[in-house]
Amino acid sequence: MTEAPLKTNHNIRIVNLTTGANVLCIFGDVRNEEEENRVVGYRMLYPFVLSLGEANDDGTVPIQYSRFCPFSPIEEHRLGGDHIISVVYPDNGILDNYVTKLTELGLTEEQIFFEEKTDGDNSEPAEAGE
Repeated sequence: MTEAPLKTNHNIRIVNLTTGANVLCIFGDVRNEEEENRVVGYRMLYPFVLSLGEANDDGTVPIQYSRFCPFSPIEEHRLGGDHIISVVYPDNGILDNYVTKLTELGLTEEQIFFEEKTDGDNSEPAEAGE
């Protein structure tokens, strides 16, 4: 069974926080244009905390989604880099579920995905053939 290649034409990430939370969100940085466009923090849009459910009889484990901050209607959260352990792409199944949630919130696929740009050279680098 061949898996589809990981989709990377989006800014959706799983952010692992120092609190132990795994947050699925549209991830980006916050820059200070007055200081040479320096990164001063990060932002999570439409964040959901991911957790594992109870294992099914077939051995699969469902993933549960819950709002990051159910106490506020604001869907943008800013944080400093010292609160982040890692930032990774979600697998395609998690991505597809999240895109469904985002479209239910009113976002379009054109707002979520972007066209990946290539340099037009499909040849392998010289090191690959050695």
